[in-house]
Amino acid sequence: MRAFRRLLWRLRPLRATLGEVLYGMTGYELEREAAHLRSDLENLFLFLLAGDLLGVPILPPYYSLRLLPYLLETIPHWRRRVLRERNPFESEEFDLHGL
Repeated sequence: MRAFRRLLWRLRPLRATLGEVLYGMTGYELEREAAHLRSDLENLFLFLLAGDLLGVPILPPYYSLRLLPYLLETIPHWRRRVLRERNPFESEEFDLHGL
């Protein structure tokens, strides 16, 4: 029984490595895609609520002001992310996924 436990203890790094490899083969791309979708939806939501900071009033100020206390922490990061200069080849469309 002790020898079996010792063997399991020595195989633990191999099991962790195999788990990471399988995750990279199956779930990594799904996680990245979900993160991009979440980022896009968050940008759209903040644009609808705080678009007047960029000069695009969309919602009436009443609703924006009601939701503003919940967004105060994220607005500076969102403005920096939205207004930064971008390279045209920066998007996912130009990645060579299958090659």
